Amino acid sequence: RMQVVSLTGAEGPLSAPLIEAVRETHRAGRQSILFLNRRGFAAFFQCRSCGFVLRCRHCSVTLTYHKAKGKMVCHYCGYKAEPPRACPECGSLDAGFAGHGTERIEEEVQARFRDFTVRRLDTDAARKKGVLEDTLDAFRRGEIHVLLGTQMVAKGLNFPGVKLVGIIQADTGLMLPDFRAAERTFSLITQVAGRAGRYSPDGTVIVQTFQPHNPAVARAVSGEIEEFYTDEIEMRRGLAFPPFSRLLRIVVRSKDRAAAERGAAELAERLVAAAGAETEVMGPAECALAVISGNHRRQVLLRTDDFRAAHRALATVLAGYRVPSRVYLEVDIDPVSVL
Repeated sequence: RMQVVSLTGAEGPLSAPLIEAVRETHRAGRQSILFLNRRGFAAFFQCRSCGFVLRCRHCSVTLTYHKAKGKMVCHYCGYKAEPPRACPECGSLDAGFAGHGTERIEEEVQARFRDFTVRRLDTDAARKKGVLEDTLDAFRRGEIHVLLGTQMVAKGLNFPGVKLVGIIQADTGLMLPDFRAAERTFSLITQVAGRAGRYSPDGTVIVQTFQPHNPAVARAVSGEIEEFYTDEIEMRRGLAFPPFSRLLRIVVRSKDRAAAERGAAELAERLVAAAGAETEVMGPAECALAVISGNHRRQVLLRTDDFRAAHRALATVLAGYRVPSRVYLEVDIDPVSVL
């Protein structure tokens, strides 16, 4: 049984239906799994007075607050900073952490269910040798009432005591600027839901979301696999995205922003001249993650109906292209992600 719960207007990360379902599951002598695809305590630090958001010095992403470490951490390059007491931009004290990570959910669950044994399983918790195996073994023996975590708890787990699966926020991936965002969200909800009721038909899945009517969420909850496929394939057809075309992605990166821009512009110009009518050259443009580890990133995408011709054109251009000093190229054929 799958149930959608809207988070609009909700106070805190756990909705009333999910809280009650965890209690009912425990009273029945069964176990719960809570899933959130975001580790750390809070997703970012923001000032409510001026809108300042604390970002990584080396990447174009926000820093995540890890309460256990007492640090703001970049999940891309590992940069760490002290959490600010006030806004670094305007000095306002009306600033703080926003967004929920698995550490925050763990704290919330322990506060609400004081008599329950709760364990968190994510890459932070599982860094110590033996923690992963010990946690899963204890959960299998029924010694843990609530197991919460990231994708570590979403795939391949098969425990007879699990009755309830709660997806804390199902739409975290929907806003990513990637044409596969809806597909990944649908897949993840379906995959996580499969952890409940594997040994008995009384499993319950509660899907919390800010977008209950989004097709990726609604279709997954309803089990409408073919209907979701039909919706998604028509969107892909209209936009000429895979599988109705092939993509070749070239990322140009450099510590020098101007060098990255010049390199990407020159490469795009050469590709336009070499590509045939069946190949569209898109870009150069900033990658969605424009800076990682101090490297400025620009991308050029080739979208084609004739893969061999596009591949041949790209190979010809790269063979005659002298990569400028301190500039690096990454070529990705049929990219899984365009971030």
